[in-house]
Amino acid sequence: MMGIALGLLAGLTYAIYAWGAKTMIDKGVQSQAAMGSIFGLGAMVLLPSLLFSGDNLFASSTNTIVVFYMAVIPMALGYFAFGYGLRHIKASSASLLTLLEPVVAAILAVLVVGEVISPVGWFGITLILLCLWGQTSLKS
Repeated sequence: MMGIALGLLAGLTYAIYAWGAKTMIDKGVQSQAAMGSIFGLGAMVLLPSLLFSGDNLFASSTNTIVVFYMAVIPMALGYFAFGYGLRHIKASSASLLTLLEPVVAAILAVLVVGEVISPVGWFGITLILLCLWGQTSLKS
């Protein structure tokens, strides 16, 4: 039950984040500035957690490379692209389209590293794709 509640809370906060970014962009803030300010504030809030959980973060060169890769490619590049998209579509549509991220990641995990997805997982992927298809077909 706690997992469901936390999942709903995460979804709510993501929706608020997307709405807030879209509102800033619609009021004339550059998308890069909107995304940078949101993530900058988030970083300041999370930075103290490194004192409790970041002891191995930079313990090896591999860890350091992974940290920088994650910060630059999926986070910075990905969210700058998300901000660019918010200039052109509604926040609800942009948030819905982000559901493709775990689908692509799961399929790449199967194809690239040989992960195995259970039938329930494939069913979930199918439901996500059906919902996205429904969203796009209803707009036409």
